[in-house]
Amino acid sequence: MNIFIFSKKIREGYIALISVLLIASIGAAIMISVIASGITASKTDFVLQQSGSARALASSCAEEALQKILETGSTTGSGNLTIASGTCLYTTTSVNGQNITIQSTGVLGTITSKIRVIIATTSPGITLSSWEEVSDF
Repeated sequence: MNIFIFSKKIREGYIALISVLLIASIGAAIMISVIASGITASKTDFVLQQSGSARALASSCAEEALQKILETGSTTGSGNLTIASGTCLYTTTSVNGQNITIQSTGVLGTITSKIRVIIATTSPGITLSSWEEVSDF
């Protein structure tokens, strides 16, 4: 056997081996990228779910404050609720029974949601002027 032919076969073998390694590394990079984007999407979905739950907690406390106003007629006060794994608190304030504002905060894990409710009148029934989610009070 000729040494030249043998050395040519070895070079062709190295080229094939390097090609296989290159293709495998590109495939591994694509696979890692897909897995990483899936993990990121999963984390984003979890935060969105917690955000919605924190908003629901804040709304629950605002509803609780409205119920207290209906039951007692008092337009000032505060309270809190623990629902499932989250908590919320509310504060009702007014100036001489007018300009009634409810500030409600829902907390679930590290996510906080705040709602401000402004009441136009309480007579003959409660009429809301606004109900909005705010970044801060």
